[in-house]
Amino acid sequence: MVSSIRTWVVYAMVAIGCGQVLLASVSVREIQFSKVDEFASEGDWLECSLQLEVRRDSSDRERKNPDYIDGIVVTLMLGIEVGRSSSSERQFEFYDAEANLVSLPEGRHIVRFYLPPEVVERDRIGQQVHSYLIRLSRGERVLGESVSRNLERANVRASFLARIDSDATENQGILLAQPFTPFVVAYPNDTPSYRGVK
Repeated sequence: MVSSIRTWVVYAMVAIGCGQVLLASVSVREIQFSKVDEFASEGDWLECSLQLEVRRDSSDRERKNPDYIDGIVVTLMLGIEVGRSSSSERQFEFYDAEANLVSLPEGRHIVRFYLPPEVVERDRIGQQVHSYLIRLSRGERVLGESVSRNLERANVRASFLARIDSDATENQGILLAQPFTPFVVAYPNDTPSYRGVK
């Protein structure tokens, strides 16, 4: 099941040293949520698949090769409505995780994150999430962000980020990038290389 996002092309104009502009030609094309149990223990994991697109850029002086972009960090932030209470009050859990990528060649790439089956079962998580924000960065610079439809208003987005700052630390290490899960060997033909993987 696909959670639609607007394809916010992240051609972010970022100022660099001598007053020139760096065109960061990487974009988020799609995010997809699904329950999967292959390569794992009993129970369904929630798989969050982000499709990125990289375009060639010969004007980017930080690229070692114009067909590749190095050092992209993908941060996924989730707000999930949980179903473990009979109370009529809506309850949410917040998660965030990073994928630090070595180098992406021109073309489309899939970056995957996972929530473990114990959390999926405990919180009765379906194949959709309430809200998400995807941030692309390189070094200290944020290249752009893509958000779910309900975070498009600035005040709602600010409230979501405040909850991520205050609440996601309690769930640190639960939402994981693919190499740190049993799915490390899954999808061998379309998984990029990650930094920090032994």
